[in-house]
Amino acid sequence: MAKTALSLHKKGGAFVLDGVKGSSATLTFERGMRKGTVTVGGRALPIAATGRGRTRVTAAEPAILCLDGQGAFVPGGGAPVEWRTSKPHRGRYQATLVRGSDEIDFSLSRSDGKSVQIAVTGHWDELELLALAGSFALLSRRRGDTYRKIAIAGVVSHGPH
Repeated sequence: MAKTALSLHKKGGAFVLDGVKGSSATLTFERGMRKGTVTVGGRALPIAATGRGRTRVTAAEPAILCLDGQGAFVPGGGAPVEWRTSKPHRGRYQATLVRGSDEIDFSLSRSDGKSVQIAVTGHWDELELLALAGSFALLSRRRGDTYRKIAIAGVVSHGPH
């Protein structure tokens, strides 16, 4: 089974995908990191995180990709896919895209800040798009969690007068 290691890191105002030969795939965010643009092979697609906790991600209009639990779908044929996420633990965000025995694992740690590690097992159509979308999901979710923590801290710190 083919295994590939990819990474997404911040470079200037965009996130750049490394590990795919000849790739120029990028991810840019709008303010708040709930929406953005993925660019693969010169094709720019809108991407958005929706739902409480930013747990559902879609790319393009109409959607050609959706990361949303067992309701996930991605470009290409084959078996159904599932998007599995776990609760953040000690600042580490993790998720896995699964199709049969093929997997793409995503990991974003607090110490690595703005870099997502991606481990690919098996063959995936439009791998760059999938890598950017999964990375977008983790980065957006972390930003949403940060906003939520700030809001809670603000409410708690003001308490009754």
